[in-house]
Amino acid sequence: MTTTIYQDWLSDWDKKLRREERNILLLQDNFAGHVAPTTLTNIDVENFEANLTAHVQPNDQGIIRCFKAHYRAKFIHRSIDLYETGTTPTHVYDIDQLEGMRLAEKAWSEVDTTTIRNCWKKAGILPPNMDAVPIHPTLPISSLIHATRSEPETPNDPIQQAENAVESALNDLEKTGILQHTN
Repeated sequence: MTTTIYQDWLSDWDKKLRREERNILLLQDNFAGHVAPTTLTNIDVENFEANLTAHVQPNDQGIIRCFKAHYRAKFIHRSIDLYETGTTPTHVYDIDQLEGMRLAEKAWSEVDTTTIRNCWKKAGILPPNMDAVPIHPTLPISSLIHATRSEPETPNDPIQQAENAVESALNDLEKTGILQHTN
């Protein structure tokens, strides 16, 4: 099913590019569903070698990791809130798709521009003069940490700070009794 959807989408895009008299090179990971149709005329498709994706895709350089840390922290805090309002421990982790999408939206809004810029810089896709352009985070990640930490934070590592927020949320879950240290 995934392959058919992908092939239909790629074929439609190829037709559009043909009408516009444009040719492109599409670099893609080696996901099994990424099978390009043999009829493409204006799209050349090249697949990355196995285990190369993380080295060439900027989102895999830390943006996704940061997003997931924010999502996990929000999910854990939601579970704590449900427990504190009387939801039984067996149901504090229940979540429907809409609520999950809402948490994802909130988590994504907390991945700031500094994180994205740093990840793109690491991937080598930013122009050399981008260091001269000042950037101001839309939301400092350090403001997301609710707990006071005893050890000093790495001042310019938003990914580490987001992961620390997850750790703090897990500690809060342990304090409520929902989560045991051995889990």
